[in-house]
This record gives sequence, C-alpha cells and structure tokens, in this order.
Amino acid sequence: MAEEKIIHYYRKTPPPHSLLPSIKEQLSPEEASTILRVDTESCFNVQLSASLDEQETARLEWLLAETFDKTGLQFEKSFFDSDDNNIVVVEFGPRMTFTSAFSSNATSICAACGLHAVSRLERSRRYQITFSSSSAGAPTNNDILLSSIKRLLHDRMTEEEYVTPLTSFESGVQTKEITWVPIMEEGRSALEKINNEMGLGFDEWDLNYYTELFQVCC
Repeated sequence: MAEEKIIHYYRKTPPPHSLLPSIKEQLSPEEASTILRVDTESCFNVQLSASLDEQETARLEWLLAETFDKTGLQFEKSFFDSDDNNIVVVEFGPRMTFTSAFSSNATSICAACGLHAVSRLERSRRYQITFSSSSAGAPTNNDILLSSIKRLLHDRMTEEEYVTPLTSFESGVQTKEITWVPIMEEGRSALEKINNEMGLGFDEWDLNYYTELFQVCC
C-alpha cells in the first residue's frame, strides 16, 4: 500500500458576531483593549491512501467548497497571509489519537461519491487575531496573553493546537500494556495503590464500592 499523505484545503468562514466580544469579556480590560479583530477560516486536512485523478479532485473540491462561493476554497494556501507583527494566527483541531465524528461522516460521504482514497478528513479551525500597534510589546512575545486567548478558543479535552500544517495523523502515543489489579488477593489496598499511581480520583465511596463489587461477583 502506498504511504498515506495529507493535503490541505482552506475555506473562508465568517466569524460569529459573538466571537470577539466573548473573548474580550473573559480577559482583563487592558488585555481586551489590545485586540482589534478576529478573522476565521477552516482547514480541511484530507488524508489520502492514493493520488486523486482530475475528476476525483474536482469532486472533492465540490464537496468542500461553499455552495454559493466557489472562490472561497484554496488548495494548500491559507487566506491568512500577512507579515504584520501585530497579527497572530493559531489553529486548533481534533486530537490525533481518535477519529472525530465529523471525519466519520465526511469519509462516508466521500466513499458514496467514489472517493475511496480519502481515508480520514478532519476539519481544523484557524484564527487570525489582529492586535493594536500601540499594545505593549509584540503580541507574539506575550505568552501569557496568547495562552489565555488560546484556552478560550478550543476544548482542551478533545482538541489540540496545530502549530504547523499536519503531515500525519500519527500521534506518537503508544498503548500501554494491560495492568492487572489483584483485588481478590489484596483487597482494597490494591485499588488504593492503582488509584495513587494513575490518579484515578477514587474517593472513599468508590474504593469501598468497587472492592465490594468484585468480592460479591467473584
């Protein structure tokens, strides 16, 4: 099988009217005053198991393009292109350790359209944040402010920041071997030990309940 690769399509998206106000209201007045605007676009990260021919490419682009604005889709070229030091671009998408529901639906639609080479398709959100030129220091150097803004723009449980365009969905995470907890032999102390080692957050009720559960069932 040929090595899978990821291609990128960028699509212009209008930012929600509430986006900028909602960011500002969660920052200090001084920090909020430095943000002038926030623009958005989507990036479709398309993983291919084989190259697409001209017809298949046209079909994929038809699926990804906005219905009423065919010019709002670009291949491997972001709509954010500025060297202004007062502009910062950040991108967030699904964690690479699992396939999102969006990707499952998208690949099913692609398969129905004969695009069987599309093995995964994840959509990431890109934000272009424009700061005022009078703000103290370059915004790219203000790690505290940027970190605060990033936390407001994505769900840290299910999403992660894409620092550079994705070239692979491989996360590098290796599955650990199964750990056996000898509750029958050691009782509650075995649960307490694994609770402390893995930070499971079991309280007194949990420890008593699961110990009793295994003793009754087994």
